[in-house]
Amino acid sequence: MSSVSLDKVEAALARLWEEESRSAGGSHAALLTLVALVSEPRLLERAEKVLAELVRSQPARTITAVWHDGSPPSITADVAMHRPPGGAVCGEAIRLEAIGSARDWLPGNAERLALPDLPVCVWWVGDLPDFDNLFDRMVVGADLVIVNSGEMDLRDLQKLSSIVTRAKGRFAVADLTWIRLRTMQDMIARFFDDPEGQDCLLDLNRIVIEVAPKPDEKDATSTQAGLLFGWIAGVLGVAPEQVQWKRGDGWAEARAGKMLARFEQKPRSDVRPGVITRVLMEAGTARFAIERQDDPRVYRWSREVPGVATPPQTLRVGAFEEASLLARCIERPKRDLLFETSLRVGSRIVLPIAPRLSALPPGEG
Repeated sequence: MSSVSLDKVEAALARLWEEESRSAGGSHAALLTLVALVSEPRLLERAEKVLAELVRSQPARTITAVWHDGSPPSITADVAMHRPPGGAVCGEAIRLEAIGSARDWLPGNAERLALPDLPVCVWWVGDLPDFDNLFDRMVVGADLVIVNSGEMDLRDLQKLSSIVTRAKGRFAVADLTWIRLRTMQDMIARFFDDPEGQDCLLDLNRIVIEVAPKPDEKDATSTQAGLLFGWIAGVLGVAPEQVQWKRGDGWAEARAGKMLARFEQKPRSDVRPGVITRVLMEAGTARFAIERQDDPRVYRWSREVPGVATPPQTLRVGAFEEASLLARCIERPKRDLLFETSLRVGSRIVLPIAPRLSALPPGEG
């Protein structure tokens, strides 16, 4: 990357394109501007690798913004071209690094550097901050906002649901963890795709969701489990206000009428923290199970319904790389009503057991 002053970014990129055109005959093409807000400097390398992979299928101008404590306040810019090994240029890369209070200048500069007349996508990398308006300021001009609730705390589901509510009519919200859940949702839906399975829904009385906890986990379960249960509860018409919670060491139980949902934490070193590793559903004598095998990309799907013979199946799923998940969001930049409903229901259900911040930071309020 080449360092330039902010007012020289466009000129520097124009020179890079001119050099590319002379050497390789490349053409200047982009589908969107993708702004990656890196909430912690340790995530910068990961974010830039993901963007470099993404632009191979989604040519774009990428703007990566990261910030550090310090003084005096300043913003520096670095520019480069996205060029995959052995391939042609597929976009422009701008990195903005803010020091100290110059972090507040990022929204205006990112907006100024966005390509005109093309969609703007904002990707928040990492956990959503508490008591911080940078996110709200960055998404003002966005068409699509992407988050990853799997990197957040359980309490953040309520915050994310509030963001989705405020976004209506302004921008769409996508969640990488929700995209990851689609395969498991499909497997669960297959339990009930015939009349015999559908009849069991009326008798559903027990659900077990097992997750791999984060190190030193304090939450009762993961955001992924909360989202999945929000989806199940929404389908079954469970009212969040009816749910009563009990909690012990490594487990929590939610009861709504005759149905009991149990969340269990079982450590596994071969999967991402917070990932669901097992789902068990019982309805009378019927039993439905999805279990992640020793190979974390392989699931065992089994269904036991009285009078119906259903052999168990072994299913291999995709690797779910972050770049491919981002691409799915960008390809369909529309509101996902099922996600919004599941998030709203799930966030309200887990609210009683999600730890809350008790006070604003010093000097706030």
